[in-house]
Amino acid sequence: MFRNSKLFFWTIEILAVAALIFMLSRIGWVFDPIRTMLALLFIPLIIAVFLYYVFHPLVAWLHRKFKVPTTLSILLILLLLGAGLVLIVLAVVPALINQLTGLINMTTRAYPEAREWILSLSQDPRFATLYKQLDVTSLINNINISYTDVLQNILQSLTISVGSIVGVVVSVVSVLILVPIFLYYMLKDGHKLMPFLKENVLREDKWHLLGLMRNMNETISRYISGVAIDAGLIFICIFIGYLIIGIPYAFIFALFSAITTLIPYAGPYIGVLPMLVTVVFIHPWLALIAVIYVLALEQLNGNLIYPKIVGNAVKVHPVTVMVLMLVSGSLYGILGMIIAVPVYTLVKEVVKFAVALYRNLKREKSLKIKPDL
Repeated sequence: MFRNSKLFFWTIEILAVAALIFMLSRIGWVFDPIRTMLALLFIPLIIAVFLYYVFHPLVAWLHRKFKVPTTLSILLILLLLGAGLVLIVLAVVPALINQLTGLINMTTRAYPEAREWILSLSQDPRFATLYKQLDVTSLINNINISYTDVLQNILQSLTISVGSIVGVVVSVVSVLILVPIFLYYMLKDGHKLMPFLKENVLREDKWHLLGLMRNMNETISRYISGVAIDAGLIFICIFIGYLIIGIPYAFIFALFSAITTLIPYAGPYIGVLPMLVTVVFIHPWLALIAVIYVLALEQLNGNLIYPKIVGNAVKVHPVTVMVLMLVSGSLYGILGMIIAVPVYTLVKEVVKFAVALYRNLKREKSLKIKPDL
């Protein structure tokens, strides 16, 4: 009697699922290594996927146009990426270290001079009353800044955060090692995925799921190509602007700014920081002009160029792109703005597929009914 009852069946199913969830919550430590491994692989995999969609058309074009072997093309791309990374490190890091060292030295010299200047104001009758009301002398004595104190604070901070530093180093090393490996095999064997699924997983593809997967793959490819074109235009504009303004290391700083434009809104501010830290203590007016130029360019890009290029790439109206980024940014922050457009385009492809599938099934059903009439 109970075996044929749907209520009994679903009650047992719900109880079994609840018991499974309870058991998994009690033995969560078993999955900690898996969770750690996935967290370690996630960022390198995302970077490799992005680079795959950027460089796959180039590899295919070299093979088709000049008969360059795929493996040789991939190795050349990896070599260029590695050389570019080394160039950035060798050009930027020493300059940043020199500028930060100069900043510390200048600060240690400027503090006594500023202290003497402030104390001298007490002798000026115009500031004497205000000086006494604020009790500036006690404030200066309480500050008690010295080079030794600064070094001690820095060393204490480094000692406390040594675990975080080790974690960052491990993450960076894992990215540098895993990204080239993932990218090599994606570029070399990525074209084999669809045939593999067709032969081993979707042999009877009645619903044409492979067609949906191809469309989604093409959509992601077009989106990343559009983003890459936008970043390339930003690189060219910033590079030319830095050259005209007279900013040193213009190529490196422009390249970094172009990469950070992939992060909506916050990207421009992050991209201008290395240039600002390097140049502001040598040529402050040039740094100010460069910052104004880059931020103005990024405003133009974020409100006009990016929506137009990316919208055309994924066949979405530029206004829709702007609305998606604004709404997702207000709801989910920077991550929402990054994934808003690709998620929307993928959902649109799924909806189009579902509507087409429904119409085909309805048409087939109607054709089967007609002979019976």
